[in-house]
Parts: sequence; structure tokens; C-alpha cells
Amino acid sequence: MLLHHHSRDGVDVVTVSGRVEPQDVGPLVQAVEAAYAGRPRGVVLDLRDATTLAVEAVEALRALAAGARPWPWTSLGLAAPVVPHLLDPEGLPVHPDCEEALRHVDDRSTARRERIVVAHDELGPAQARAAVAEAVARLGVQAAGEDLALIVSEMVTNAVRYAQAPVALEIEADGTTVLVAVADGSPALPAPRPHDEQAEGGRGLLLIQMLAREHGVRPEILGKTVWAVLPLGASAH
Repeated sequence: MLLHHHSRDGVDVVTVSGRVEPQDVGPLVQAVEAAYAGRPRGVVLDLRDATTLAVEAVEALRALAAGARPWPWTSLGLAAPVVPHLLDPEGLPVHPDCEEALRHVDDRSTARRERIVVAHDELGPAQARAAVAEAVARLGVQAAGEDLALIVSEMVTNAVRYAQAPVALEIEADGTTVLVAVADGSPALPAPRPHDEQAEGGRGLLLIQMLAREHGVRPEILGKTVWAVLPLGASAH
């Protein structure tokens, strides 16, 4: 087995060629995990030049598929002209070629969502808070309404103050959690700043760490997306 890595538009492509034998499973999984560690937009595993796949390799691919998650997490796609009948990669997108896999890196789940472009000025945070107040009932996320408003206010304040336009807010609900994401036009990662209790913003990262079940930053072709997941129901703050 031969492995080759290259990056394209923030996506890590791992190309596999030759026979994938049982002894190759460890290096194959390690290559995918190493790609994930770089936090790209997505990882594409290109198997078009793999001549054979051992059963152990198929099982490893199943395990990778089971752990794959859609936007805004680092997505995983598979490029293979013919999917081995043993693979049956439930939940893992399989595409006939690498180009097709790359086009689907940003595919979304079927969860309900709302999106609003936020003004890149001092009015942006208030606009975002108003959008949250209107969205919580429509999306059925009243249980997280207060925490959601706090996190959105901090995320948008930071995007307006420290990043470039455009700024866009998305709220997504799947029945058990609510995901909030704020995209901006700057690739620079958010960093902690000295806390000023009198300031409207500046508490963003600390607040997200306290209230969110998960949070992260996803690189985009232009800019980034800062996101957080809050629980609903009895587990909500």
C-alpha cells in the first residue's frame, strides 16, 4: 500500500494505491487520524487506485464512517469508483471520484436551521440577539434560549470587532441539541483577550467553554466558522 497526502482548498486528501493488506490497516487509520488532527474543512479518502481491500481494512473504514460527522465538524468523504459490497459505509458519503467528494465536503445534515447575514458594525450584535429571540420558538429551542443568546452575542461581537465581513449567523436544531455557528471573512483563529467586566464582549471563549457541550473553529475557503453545540431539555443550563 502506498499513501499520498495533499491539501486542496483546506481539505486533506489521502490517496491510497495498491493492495491494502491486513498489516496496512494501522498505517491507513493513522493517516486519516493525522489528517483530522490538522482540523481541515474535510478529509477525503481516495481509494480509486486501491486494487484490493482486505476485510480488516473494510472494518476499519466502517469504524471511521461511524465516527464521521457533518458540517461544522471535519467531514469525511470516500472516493471509490466501485464500493466493495462488504463496505456498506452507512453514513459515509461515497463518491465516484475525488472531484465529486470535494464538492460535497460542506454538505449539511437535515436538521432545521435558520441563517442571517449580520451587519459588520456596532449594530451586528443587537441584530443577532433579535434573530435569536425570533428563532428559538420556530426551532423549538426555548430550553437553550438564554445560553444561546449569550453565546451568539459574544460570537458576533468578536466577529464584528476582530474579523472581516461578511458575518453570518446560523442556528441549527436536531431535537436534542442546538448548534450555533458564526462565519466571518477572516482566517485568523480566535484567541483569549484580557477580560473587561464593563465591556460588551471579550468573554467569548470562556463563556463558550462554560456553556457549550462542544465547540470549535472550522476553516473555510474564505475565512472561518466559529461554532458551539448546546444541549436541550433537562441537560440545558
